[in-house]
Amino acid sequence: MIKIMVLLHSAVGTGWQSPPKGTSLKTLGEAEEQGFILIRGEFQKRQFRLTDMGAEYVARDRRRLEARGL
Repeated sequence: MIKIMVLLHSAVGTGWQSPPKGTSLKTLGEAEEQGFILIRGEFQKRQFRLTDMGAEYVARDRRRLEARGL
C-alpha cells in the first residue's frame, strides 16, 4: 500500500501524467484495481490519472498528515 500511496501523492491534479520513475506495472495495476487511477498507453508511454475516488483519497490523506504536523 505504501507504493500505491507514493504513486497517488505524486499525481499533480487529475490530468494524464507519467508515473514516477521506478513505479512498477504491478503497483499501477493494483492502484487501478482498487479504483484509485486509470491507466492508458503501453510500456514507456504509459500514463495514469487519478479517479474521483483517488483524488478524494489523496486529499483526505493530505489533511490527515497536516493535522499530525507532518
